[in-house]
Amino acid sequence: MKAVYINEAGGPEVMIYGDRPNPEPEPGEVLIRVRSSAINFADLGVRSRGATGGFPRILGLDMAGEVVQAGSDSLGLQPGDRVLVDNRVKCGTCENCLQSIDQYCSNQKRLGADIDGGHAEYCVVPAINVYRFSDDMSFEEAAALPIAGHTAWHCVMTRGQLQPWEDILIQAAGSGVGSTGIQIAKHIGARVITTAGSDWKLERAKGLGADEVINYNDTPNFSERIMELTNGRGVDMVFDVVGAAVWEQNLRSLKPGGRLVITGTTSGNRTDMDLSILQGRPLTLMGSGGRPRRTFGEMMKVVNAGGLRGVVGRTFPLEGAAEAHRTMASRDFFGKLVLSH
Repeated sequence: MKAVYINEAGGPEVMIYGDRPNPEPEPGEVLIRVRSSAINFADLGVRSRGATGGFPRILGLDMAGEVVQAGSDSLGLQPGDRVLVDNRVKCGTCENCLQSIDQYCSNQKRLGADIDGGHAEYCVVPAINVYRFSDDMSFEEAAALPIAGHTAWHCVMTRGQLQPWEDILIQAAGSGVGSTGIQIAKHIGARVITTAGSDWKLERAKGLGADEVINYNDTPNFSERIMELTNGRGVDMVFDVVGAAVWEQNLRSLKPGGRLVITGTTSGNRTDMDLSILQGRPLTLMGSGGRPRRTFGEMMKVVNAGGLRGVVGRTFPLEGAAEAHRTMASRDFFGKLVLSH
């Protein structure tokens, strides 16, 4: 089969489009004919730092396709089922898994990093990681959902506990996680204020339902604008995928007792912090952490009810994976970059 894989760490030039052996499912696994796979910033990290499970490694953390073959104990999955895949493979036997806190699984592995992923014509995955999706969604949209959708759902709904009557500031509307977060917040009826670095991305964000938009390049002290938009109150919650560059402004945007959930540090992971802001409000600061299977299932109920879709920015052929990585690094896109196989 054709696949995109690496034999060493490095830049986009180390990615090889070539032949790899066809995988075979074992009991509890299914063979998927991959139709689309998405690019994440984490994919760039796997490529540049090297695959933790050794080489060669087929890349691709996100994927969608059709079931071709289902082994025994395949949880009712049948050939022809249109499916997407939860990237995190949990062991099911460690103490944390047995206590139903599998987000802290001691032995979890990532498809596309620790084991072979979705940048290939075929991929074998555990049946428990596979979810059917409705016929009205394209494979490209479906491939854009798993990591971005699950991250946003976990942060906004599980960690942040967003309520319909609340105001939320979502950073980086053009990112896969940010654009999905907007959809989730609007689905439950919250008021969404979002940021981006260019006006065309802000227009796209409005199309997803954002109520108010802020260009953070034009308004670097965006907390002042947040206060104007909330009549001096501040937002109930901030959902951040940016990190250091916006940290203090995030805190200043929150109402007393507000909460912040962070899941990305694309602008840097170290910053000075004015502790008086945290102490004086007081505020609740939360990291994303791992994501359990249970919340992936919750998200998929909303997906299959038509309440959430993958946001596709650009598509590339499978052999164009290196170009997609370069585009990801440039950040000149909205939503997700997807390979069509």
